[in-house]
Amino acid sequence: MNQCKLCQQERKLCRSHIIPEWAYRPLYDQSGSALALSSEEKRQQKVQTGLWDRLFCVDCDQYLNHELDQPFHRFWTASDRFPPIINRSYVTIGGIAYEATKRFLLSILWRAHVASKPVVSAVDLGPHADRIRSILLTPHDKDLGDGYPIFCYALRDPDTGGLAKQFVLTPVRKRTKGQWNYEVAFLGCAWKVFVSSSPPPLPESCSLKTDGTIVIPVVSFKEFAAIRHVLKVHTAGGSKA
Repeated sequence: MNQCKLCQQERKLCRSHIIPEWAYRPLYDQSGSALALSSEEKRQQKVQTGLWDRLFCVDCDQYLNHELDQPFHRFWTASDRFPPIINRSYVTIGGIAYEATKRFLLSILWRAHVASKPVVSAVDLGPHADRIRSILLTPHDKDLGDGYPIFCYALRDPDTGGLAKQFVLTPVRKRTKGQWNYEVAFLGCAWKVFVSSSPPPLPESCSLKTDGTIVIPVVSFKEFAAIRHVLKVHTAGGSKA
């Protein structure tokens, strides 16, 4: 029996994914394995499941799955969400469930914050942690539209012209023009979430809007800084299995 990180009750904890398992499915080969690369060392490791930790009781784990994880997955994996060949510099997406989408992305950061895994130890939400936990527990938060701006990049695979779904990037802490933010990537998109009380130093026109629209710049995954850094580490001098 341990304290559930979400409801804070003494419960039996289950294996809770920090990023949902559906984000890793495009990575698995025929043997059910994927290659995990570290940005800190030239070491590769075969894995058969996504990153998890014992964080939540069964009720809270199912709550996050049904209320946040699955709706996000259904929307962003729809066959007509992105064109099969992306030949534009940006894509405009509408019909987004604004509150659910923002709560899901904040939940990824918060799960990483409360987890004990070293790979996500850079995630430190500080005084925002309690606020975000409250947001996760409140389906309709009237102040949700005023904080934590969210931006997105479509990661294009230059070989296929479509989304580069062969990567999962665990949350990376960044500083953009003096403001802290986190980047996380899966399903061919990289999400940038600001955790500052100041207006973000990026064009507001590209942020997730309360009307459910977002303008998404398209970049090659090879040019996306966080992924480029990992690939550079593992191509410079070779990697160890």
